[in-house]
Amino acid sequence: MRNKEEKTMLEVIEPDYMAEFSCIGLLCPDTCCRGWDIVIDEATCERYEKSHNAEFKAMISRAIVHRKEETDEGEKDIACIRMGKGKRCLFLCNDGLCMIQRKTEETNLSETCRTYPRVIYIWNEEYAERSLCVSCPAVARLILERKEPLRFVTKKIAASELDGLRITDKNQRLETDCLPLRRFLIQVLQDRKLSLERRIELANEFFWKAGGLSGHHAEKKFNHLVDFYQQKLKIAETIRSQDVSAVINNTLIVHQLDGIRQLFFQRLQNPELRPSFRQQLKTVLSHWQLNEESQISQNSVQQYIEDKEFYRLFFLPQYSGLLENYLVNEVFKNIFITEEGAPFYVEWFRLLIQFVIVRALLISALPEDPEALVQEHIIECIRQTSRVIGHDGLYLQQVMSQLFANQLEEAAALQDFCNRLLGGNNLEIKEI
Repeated sequence: MRNKEEKTMLEVIEPDYMAEFSCIGLLCPDTCCRGWDIVIDEATCERYEKSHNAEFKAMISRAIVHRKEETDEGEKDIACIRMGKGKRCLFLCNDGLCMIQRKTEETNLSETCRTYPRVIYIWNEEYAERSLCVSCPAVARLILERKEPLRFVTKKIAASELDGLRITDKNQRLETDCLPLRRFLIQVLQDRKLSLERRIELANEFFWKAGGLSGHHAEKKFNHLVDFYQQKLKIAETIRSQDVSAVINNTLIVHQLDGIRQLFFQRLQNPELRPSFRQQLKTVLSHWQLNEESQISQNSVQQYIEDKEFYRLFFLPQYSGLLENYLVNEVFKNIFITEEGAPFYVEWFRLLIQFVIVRALLISALPEDPEALVQEHIIECIRQTSRVIGHDGLYLQQVMSQLFANQLEEAAALQDFCNRLLGGNNLEIKEI
């Protein structure tokens, strides 16, 4: 009896906010049934085909379309719900409720619809991890309004709680150093003795060195690297206490503006981009006088320097904790190095791209719009970026492809781009 009970229980690691989340339903200012593709998993498709409800089957057959999509395993048939006017799901009723739930039952929803905004992993067939996406308005407020750092808890749940939900990266196995790497990234990002910008620079620097370690002595090298960065953190804290002013590097500013220009113009190529977000991107490009072809002007550089100083002096002292919790949630939710999955750096690159876009939107708005310093506006900016950028794998892949198109080494190209976008004043400490 005890063995049977143990098999039905699963250890779960999750942020401490999970217990507080609940969908706000009809009160939600933005439906999750509009604006993106809704994929129907194979199990749900099979269940639909076996349904004895003739009306339901007819409704489903009109609403589902199949298309071919390239995956890591080759070309795959993907089933999606046909989108109606305004990219609304055909099953979305005018009152905001789902027709499938109304006419049948919740178990007939696809894994995606039943799971979002939750993200669930089961690793090495041993334990699970759960977190939430900030693209959901209720989640964004839950995570970003809190003042204290995110904390993570471990508990036991019935394995049946995850039945019918979408398991991300199913059957993947983690690399040995994956979780220690993620823990140290979170430790760096939550070190409030340092400025947020410095924490991000150090986390980025550490990630590229630690993520690519391999070979027989990888664990020893990793531990050595952690010790080295622990020392670097202490030195950075000492320098921070001496209130050293940032050194302006015009070349670095040009690189950052050029990177922002690349990201924004690439995003604007999507004809289905939300009009409000499209206008935000155009406003930033206009504010910093960034054209697609011409060189970055000195006026653009000077304006960016002034805006970033305003951001450093007035925004970060008040809202660095908000951005910290956003970043830590993204690291916990996305940063995994698996034995057979994508290259180690893909999710880190995607995370930084989203952060850089959020930061650019905020920095450019601060001098022009008093509302930019209102917490509600900041949370909505992050949420919209997460929805429009974070859930668009095609855009993120296009950015990656564009960057290493003329280089043999993909990782080196992406690392260089991340370094240039984040910039900063690196503390030169010789590694032993």
